[in-house]
Amino acid sequence: MSERRIYIVRHAIAEEQSASGRDQDRALTADGKKKMKRAARGLATLGVLPERIVTSPLVRARQTADIVAEAFPGVPIDLCETLAPGVDERALTRVLNQRYAGLSVALVGHEPDLSELLSYWLTGSRHAFETRFKKGAVACIAVDDLPPTGKAVLEWFMTAAQLGAVAP
Repeated sequence: MSERRIYIVRHAIAEEQSASGRDQDRALTADGKKKMKRAARGLATLGVLPERIVTSPLVRARQTADIVAEAFPGVPIDLCETLAPGVDERALTRVLNQRYAGLSVALVGHEPDLSELLSYWLTGSRHAFETRFKKGAVACIAVDDLPPTGKAVLEWFMTAAQLGAVAP
């Protein structure tokens, strides 16, 4: 298997409470959409090129994935129940290795799962590498083989504001 990139994206700023009162229905705010559009343009400026966008099914993550997709026309979006809050890192790793083997993908999800996934893929443990994804932040890892047989390399980690600063 050749080296590929996995872009780990936290959803953008979302409303505190949805009209339904259900967490899974929380939508992005106008400010969250605006900042994420700029961050997505920054990703394109950096030369990021996912072959697939894989997203949690929750509304705020799907909306973030749609915004990211606008910066990469033609890149398909796949809903992935495994990316919903409470991610099982081994199950998601299997999904990536089976369904997306060899592809560079952008994963859109939630905290604290994304920080724990990043730690797992870098070290083999969910808690060995401490970090926090701000809303709209993106980490890029390079990987030949994910744990338990391999490990990733962190290439960069940027906030939405940093990505927006490089956008045209």
